Amino acid sequence: MITRRDLFKVAGVGAVALVAAPGAVSQSFGAKPKKISIEDALKEHLGVGLSGLKESNLINVKAPTIAESGANVPVQVSANIPVDQVQALYIFADANFNPWITTVEFSPMNGEVFFATRIKLAKTSPVRAVIKMKDGSLLTASKEVKVTVGGCG
Repeated sequence: MITRRDLFKVAGVGAVALVAAPGAVSQSFGAKPKKISIEDALKEHLGVGLSGLKESNLINVKAPTIAESGANVPVQVSANIPVDQVQALYIFADANFNPWITTVEFSPMNGEVFFATRIKLAKTSPVRAVIKMKDGSLLTASKEVKVTVGGCG
């Protein structure tokens, strides 16, 4: 049986939660979060923007040129770099609401730099792979994926 005192305690905790977390409450009631730019996503995860990345032909991004649906796009990233020199792989989709897709850390036990997954693309966008080397340098390669609905372009 709940007492009046218990009811007031629960109501008080709820009121504090509403005051302390207005962002969470506004999101739960339909407020839309802000779109993150590729520059902001790169700075958040890597500490640098696009200008801090070095294009590399040692990285291979394999993805379809045209995807009939952005809901399920296969992506493979491989690199001709010794795995013991690689710290992590980051995958970004520039035009997504939040461009960061994933971070994969490597160790020599992986044997090679390779990662395959399926991602969601909001619209036509470059899919960007960034490899962070153990010396701190950042190498990148990208592939443009055109998203069509029903394959009609």
